[in-house]
Amino acid sequence: MRFIYVYDPLCGWCYGFTPVVQELQQRSNSDMTFDILSGGMIIGDNRHPFSHMAAFIQREHTNVEEMTGVRFGNAFLEKLLPSAEIMDSERPAVALTVFKEYQPENAISFAHDMQVALNYHGQSLNLDSTYKTLVKKFGLPEDEFINRLHDEHYRYATQQEFQLVQHWGITGYPAAILDTGKQLYLCARGFTTLERLQQTIDNIIAESNSL
Repeated sequence: MRFIYVYDPLCGWCYGFTPVVQELQQRSNSDMTFDILSGGMIIGDNRHPFSHMAAFIQREHTNVEEMTGVRFGNAFLEKLLPSAEIMDSERPAVALTVFKEYQPENAISFAHDMQVALNYHGQSLNLDSTYKTLVKKFGLPEDEFINRLHDEHYRYATQQEFQLVQHWGITGYPAAILDTGKQLYLCARGFTTLERLQQTIDNIIAESNSL
């Protein structure tokens, strides 16, 4: 049984949903593995400065806070958000691809650390220095990580991941898929509470076992 979390590092609702997935992972027994895929929400011609989304995010972030319990920091809301910093999902997505080669079991935690760095501390996910700081927690070789971050091999692997998510028809984030080994089931679309997510998973497993 495999739980596949499909997210985007720049997605505010994903910022709120990742702790739910972390809690699910902590509660789960060894009969379920966890994977995380990047969807590529803002790439290519869709890239734009944060300031272009500032008015929308300023309105929407309170809804995310109220429903999920996460908090957006002043460094993000007052400094990064009004700036000309480019919103680009590719660099943090490549960083996740690189990280999964080192510690796949901690990939969801690393993804959340990237989200906290962005949404609370207002740090740029386009800068190497951000990742050098983040990987210290996991004991990874900093310079080697950065070298791989710029390696075309990992960029290509990340783009293949984007295409897989598109092939599945997932265009909104967050989302989650349960792979029973027989079939893929969409078990979350948008923010979902832990209780509702667990109930959906239980129902899918029961249905799968009856087939």
